Amino acid sequence: MRAASVALFAVLLVARAASGELPAARFAEVVRLEASAVPSLCGTSEAQLGVFACRSTCEAIPWQLDERDASGRLVLDQGPEPNADDPPGVLDGNDLILFMASDAGEQLESIPGPPALPVGVVAAVEVELTDPRTARHAWVYLLRFADNAPRSPISYVRYDPVSDHIQGARVALGFGRGTPRFLALVGGDGTAGENLLDRMKIRARARFLWGLISFTRSEDDVQTRFVAWRQGPIRVIRRQQLWVRLGWGFRTPIFGSDTYFYRDWADLPVTLRLNFAPHLLFTDITIHAVLDFRDLRGWTVQTPGRRGVLRVDGKMVAEKLALSRSPGDWFALRGPGITLLEVMQVSPSLSTVKRHLLYRESTAAVDPPESEPGEMPGIGYTLTKWDKVESGAHWFASNSYALPPELDVREFLDTLTQPLRMAERVLPLDSAPGSSG
Repeated sequence: MRAASVALFAVLLVARAASGELPAARFAEVVRLEASAVPSLCGTSEAQLGVFACRSTCEAIPWQLDERDASGRLVLDQGPEPNADDPPGVLDGNDLILFMASDAGEQLESIPGPPALPVGVVAAVEVELTDPRTARHAWVYLLRFADNAPRSPISYVRYDPVSDHIQGARVALGFGRGTPRFLALVGGDGTAGENLLDRMKIRARARFLWGLISFTRSEDDVQTRFVAWRQGPIRVIRRQQLWVRLGWGFRTPIFGSDTYFYRDWADLPVTLRLNFAPHLLFTDITIHAVLDFRDLRGWTVQTPGRRGVLRVDGKMVAEKLALSRSPGDWFALRGPGITLLEVMQVSPSLSTVKRHLLYRESTAAVDPPESEPGEMPGIGYTLTKWDKVESGAHWFASNSYALPPELDVREFLDTLTQPLRMAERVLPLDSAPGSSG
């Protein structure tokens, strides 16, 4: 009997530990809750809505309302060409509620006590988060107040439109002529260090007019128009339009690029619509997309095809040369106190395009345009075999993560394929555990 009691107590301890605590690999996950999933709160003013996590007490956590206009486009309220919702500042069915999964807490009814909901709550929705990999759970509470809701003072991101720099918890990212040209580690005092990145090199080579003319283009041929931006506690959204000069009076179609920058990662998707299949005018298309780092000597490189790592030391040994012949859609650079992980995604319409890693190390090799000679390292992708791409809409995205050094890269990648599950439940206030009435 005593053994059974001990076993039951152990089970309860394990269940208790799993409650309100998601795995460490979920540290960067941002929950995007469609407002249509909580219809009882639709029509609520943003000022009256709060997001809370409960443990010994129920406290406000950082959250963000991202509105969509009537066409479904995200509303960016700052910049030269902002757009607006109608009405603004009210939760509509097509809006998004965002918060960090790592801020979620315990289920209110399971907390001994339990703690009271804040005074002034007139409606509540419980959101349960479940990790499909571990079956762990955590909860947050969306609360509507009769008056203004309490707010967390924490903002995880910030944007300086003058310098065009965005900063999160571990890195700061900056743009020049529409492409990334600044990447710095953020210190414990919250300030960004020296620039580690020369630039993102985007080099295209092709033959034009059925092979009669060869030409190359670089990131300096990209023309940009800054459109708008928005900053909240959870993410910064930066919108621009781009096109590429091809010469002879030709240019590419204008395509859109919205950068989404979060506390621990950045999503840089590019969408474009081709009016004709590229192979009708161009042949032998090759595109290189490379991050040209200034000096990461002492860092290590990890890629999908190898279990071990390679050290950045300026020596192009056989193992490094082999990287440029290996397929892959991610790579990681591990440095002092951080791992930088880059993952490439493409639309199904680009599935026939071949992707290979591209890797170079040199302190002196010249590959203009660039600010400084050399690449220490230069790492990215080569994209070939565009002959089966048709006209229509296409997209590709670069997702860059700043991981804590102790986190296993492959474990983190596994979470990206198995996002958290959500379940919403209206909480009756008259019977809610710990309700303040």
